[in-house]
Amino acid sequence: MDISIVKWIYSVYQKSTAITSVNYYELIYLNKELNVKLRSETLHRIISPQKNIVELYIGEHCVRFHAVPPTPYVYVRSWNSAKKKNVINFFPELYGQTVQEILSLTQERYLGIRFSGGTTVWFEVFGSRANLYLEVEGQLCDSFKTCHPNLKDAEKRWKWAMQENTLSSSDTELFSAVTEAIKKSAANDTLINNDDAVRIDLESKDLKKKLCSLHPSIERTHLESLIDLYLPQSPELKEIHLFIEECHHQLTEHAEFRLLDDGSRTLFPEAYLPKNTREIFSSVSDLLFRHTSSLQREGRYKQLMAASLKELEKATNRTKVNLNQLEKAVKNQEKATTWEEYGHILMTMAHRAKPESEIMVVQNYFRDNEEAKINLDIERSFVDNAQRYYKKASNAKRSMEAVKQQFPLLKQRLEALLVGKESLSTINDIKDLDNWRKDMLEKGLLNNELEQGSTNHYSIGTKGRVARSNTHQKKQNSTQSISKPYHECTVFGFSIWIGKNARSNDKMLSLAHKDDIWLHAKSVSGSHVIIRAQQKIPNKSVIEIAASFAAHQSKAEGSEWVPVIYTPKKYVRKAKNAAPGAVIVQKEQVVMVQPMEPRDA
Repeated sequence: MDISIVKWIYSVYQKSTAITSVNYYELIYLNKELNVKLRSETLHRIISPQKNIVELYIGEHCVRFHAVPPTPYVYVRSWNSAKKKNVINFFPELYGQTVQEILSLTQERYLGIRFSGGTTVWFEVFGSRANLYLEVEGQLCDSFKTCHPNLKDAEKRWKWAMQENTLSSSDTELFSAVTEAIKKSAANDTLINNDDAVRIDLESKDLKKKLCSLHPSIERTHLESLIDLYLPQSPELKEIHLFIEECHHQLTEHAEFRLLDDGSRTLFPEAYLPKNTREIFSSVSDLLFRHTSSLQREGRYKQLMAASLKELEKATNRTKVNLNQLEKAVKNQEKATTWEEYGHILMTMAHRAKPESEIMVVQNYFRDNEEAKINLDIERSFVDNAQRYYKKASNAKRSMEAVKQQFPLLKQRLEALLVGKESLSTINDIKDLDNWRKDMLEKGLLNNELEQGSTNHYSIGTKGRVARSNTHQKKQNSTQSISKPYHECTVFGFSIWIGKNARSNDKMLSLAHKDDIWLHAKSVSGSHVIIRAQQKIPNKSVIEIAASFAAHQSKAEGSEWVPVIYTPKKYVRKAKNAAPGAVIVQKEQVVMVQPMEPRDA
């Protein structure tokens, strides 16, 4: 794989993993937004559509919480109709109650929705234990996800935060609390250092750590860029304190909900943090939603690009190997005449006993009596050795017919793969990548669509309960319903049977009619395949498609081209005491095909 492409993919990966949890300033703006949108609205339902995600349907809005540690986030969107299947309901005792207010703590990332019955649901929007809790009269009595080690531990953590901070539903009060905390932190820092003119000689990374210790709630994603812009190399303590105050001022008075070109998000205005803006939003929820959606898209792009590169590299290498094999077959064709001549010469010695030496030097009367060295098997007679050379000559001539057809096709395929690789290196968008894959699949340059994994196989319920999805249940039911010893599909009206294993191959053979066509990949283990003749002779297209199924269901499925033998079933028989699946075949013919996954045609 081209190392420059690998590095480029890695850079995309770095961007796609730039997701950060909701910071304290975003949470305050979210508190303000939710108070406007949700107050006095009725709670209809709380559900989990998939693992680690919970949705609260309130009025005409849906509050969606991604409780995925270590970067949980929450936002509100307009109500899309909730799924009615494969979901789990939570806290049904709250349904029908109205929202009284949205609450936040002055220094911790807890967000609460208090309902008319006096109950509150709390979002823990930080750390490795992100969760949603149900609080009744100062006690946590239930949770969205199972708590580790238990709910009491989570309650202890929550109560400590409640004691150390002040509850508020006002963004003004919450911002004022941050201002006071900054002033107090700066005063303590000055006392410790005895002088606010002391210069701090730290690397940018270490200076960032000091700033975060002085102001834990500060937005950290772009802090190093701001340090480079506004602080000297060795700033005085007073300059550091003023810098923190200015950052706080920008975030409270001039915040802009920005998605940047580099894929990150920020609340700093462009005038203060001059990084290129991709989009500005009217609310923090819109920013969080678009940011996470963009990252998911980039994550899928990254995975699909890496998989496409790997698949393309594999197809290219396989095609090169097959071209080399065909070139060898061409060389063997040149030797075919010589092997046939050796067979004729050895047949003239059929009256002799076995050869005494592994190499015999003779005069080749087919070529003006030039000297020829013939390799022999001294355990075989001259006739058997002659037959061995006749067979080699026959195989070489027979394979040459396929080579003449395949060689130009493989060269075209290799050229198309190299062109596809070049065009892939210019793609940087998931839509273009999907179109590229579709085009490559239509041309047959990639074998199969990538498997798309479902995220909805399990939904995690309260108290650790697990609900299986319909997808899993259907798969289980379909597995139980299969009783035939073979898989079956239809090709141009002909029924195709494909054995499941060695024993089912035997059973299938016993069920087949004598005029059915039997197929198997040549010289490798694999499934037996039967074309049900039904008093009709299948044409060449049917045989080739069935042969491609046999190639796919064999040990040679990774090869580009596979020889497959076929013959009427009446010429296939089981030897006495033979191993399961082992048969004796007569009057077989050979067809060269590309492996193809069995399907109806």
